Amino acid sequence: MARESVVPPYMKYKAVPAAEFKRLYSESVSDIYAFWMREAAHLRWRVRPRRAFEGGVWFPDGYLSPYENVIGRHHGTFMWDKIAIIWEDESGEVRALTYSQLDSLALRMAGALRALGVGRGDWVVFYAPPTPETLALTYAAVRIGAPFEHVFTGWGWLALARRVASRRPRLVVTVDAFPRRGKLVRTKNVVDKAVPEGVRVLVVERAGVSVSRRRNDIFLSEVEPADGGGEAVVGSGHPLFGLHAAYRDGPRPVTHAAGGYLVQTYATTRWLGIRPRDTYFCTVMPGWITGVTYMLFGPLMIGATVVVYEGGPDYPQWDRWWSIIERYAVTVFVTTAGAMRYLSRQDPELLKKHNLDTLRLIITTAEPFEGEIWRWTYQYVGTGTVPTVDSVPERLTGRVPVIHAFIQTELGTFVTGQLPNYVFTPLKPGSAGPPMPGFYIDVVDEEGRPARGIPGRLILKAPWPALPLEPKVFDGIYDTGDAAVMDEDLYIYPQGRRDGVIKINGYRVSPGEIEEAIKTALGVDVVVEKTRDPLRFEVPVVYIRGGASPDDVKGAVRELLGPIVDVEVRSM
Repeated sequence: MARESVVPPYMKYKAVPAAEFKRLYSESVSDIYAFWMREAAHLRWRVRPRRAFEGGVWFPDGYLSPYENVIGRHHGTFMWDKIAIIWEDESGEVRALTYSQLDSLALRMAGALRALGVGRGDWVVFYAPPTPETLALTYAAVRIGAPFEHVFTGWGWLALARRVASRRPRLVVTVDAFPRRGKLVRTKNVVDKAVPEGVRVLVVERAGVSVSRRRNDIFLSEVEPADGGGEAVVGSGHPLFGLHAAYRDGPRPVTHAAGGYLVQTYATTRWLGIRPRDTYFCTVMPGWITGVTYMLFGPLMIGATVVVYEGGPDYPQWDRWWSIIERYAVTVFVTTAGAMRYLSRQDPELLKKHNLDTLRLIITTAEPFEGEIWRWTYQYVGTGTVPTVDSVPERLTGRVPVIHAFIQTELGTFVTGQLPNYVFTPLKPGSAGPPMPGFYIDVVDEEGRPARGIPGRLILKAPWPALPLEPKVFDGIYDTGDAAVMDEDLYIYPQGRRDGVIKINGYRVSPGEIEEAIKTALGVDVVVEKTRDPLRFEVPVVYIRGGASPDDVKGAVRELLGPIVDVEVRSM
């Protein structure tokens, strides 16, 4: 199966042939446990592990402070006084925190959590945008050993209620409201519907609007912080955070352990070439695995400056992201294939009026990435105005790598894609690259035999360090649920889900959750399927038989599950 390959001028003298990659990759998976034990040495352990994997837990005899490995590790280095986070909202308000200031704020927030009765092992659920305060509260939870889950604010109240019931948190964190496309999203109203009155809710004053107040509600400004205490030292298998991943019958909780997840996160972030001098912009929110791993953790472990934008790409107009890249001299841009699909349909003059020469790396993920959209990203976003080696800007020939990478909530990090700081092979438009070293990935037919050049099941044949504590997904192999094609050079071309789960702009959505929402709201039985969409990749199709109008169904789904689940309604 011959596929076009591209070596970006920026990587012309670093690219290696497929044969060299295969040699390095084969060595890495020939002894998975030895490979990852070497990578584990890059973390700071209070008790260094001597065993790689036992009882479903990686580095089971190791102890570490997760907080130290994310933020505290930079104390005493030049990074301590450099900018850690630049936060901007849709109105243009900007706040910046150095690593030292972020550490101080996280310590104060740790005292607030302790004052509210949150301790080691207690879950904290966030239903809030990534403001400096909610980010600091997240790191505060990490500091005291409290596992957390961020629930995307695009989900409606029923979706939030299900996740709160699953985690049984000691505390739910929200904001009064936040702006989105010039209008207020009243998150506290959603929380009031979703969270039982017996659960304590911490409200961060974000918009300064009046909100209802229940018996167990408290505002952040009212909390008298306790002593923040020291950093929690936990076993490698201690739960660090979780998310809910969509399955056919509904969402299931996925929980990642501290040691293995942080080893894998630090390794993949380094391999991608993220450096302390980078200004790094990830558009994926922490309610999704890319946002947790490659906004909250990975780049801060490296010591980069992270741009956090509380908004979408289209307000007040479609060049908002390009203006952010130019204004902050962003060097690494992480986004989704779906976002590039939308942006490629806008007026290219909006992009051309911004100088994107600081970019040196573009990473995309989520759903499959069509070759033509990859080419648009490479040519329009990745060329710039300055010639590099044999890049010709006026001909839009491309300059920097556009790496498409495969990720899943259960996997924890990117597991495929070219690696500028490890082994970089030519790019093939439409592919997610080859497997990263240390991840034993294959595409097989229904009988489990390796399949090349034809669609098959995308699987992992060995455990990975971010293996979830729950659910137990690995039993000799892990079937990702995705279909893919693998070529003879081991490049993977994802095709989408095989199991009925719907991918809407990269978001995994459960048909069972849609069915439950409609039945809850309208009392009618429906069948939910999916169909391809030129912009959103896939959309849910709801088949009904009387009893409710299409507008009733669409309105119920939007209210209960949120605006990200926009359904088509058809009669049976």
